[in-house]
Amino acid sequence: MDRTEKGGKTEMDQTSISSWDGFLGSNFLKAEDVKEDQFYICKSVELDTENDRPMLVLELAGMTYKFGLNVTNSVFVKEAGIKTPKELIGKKIKFRIGKAFSPLAKKEVDSLRVCSVE
Repeated sequence: MDRTEKGGKTEMDQTSISSWDGFLGSNFLKAEDVKEDQFYICKSVELDTENDRPMLVLELAGMTYKFGLNVTNSVFVKEAGIKTPKELIGKKIKFRIGKAFSPLAKKEVDSLRVCSVE
């Protein structure tokens, strides 16, 4: 690997080996990750530029997950009194598993729905 300087750090320093995050495939929150009565802490909010939607960075038991807010979940969060996506930072978020039609799979699949924001 080229060790070219970038902003005072080498390229090799850019990759963190203090965590498995980023090395084990996707860290996106999936229905099979969610258990009843679990609360995820929102650590930050990013903009998913590919979909032009808010992307939450959530934490549970030392694991970090990403969760893109679709329209349904965005409406729920707004109706829960959260004025902007950034107001989710530091909030506890609980999910339930629902069903949604996947055009890709051409069938109903498990889908995550925000059911509580505290």
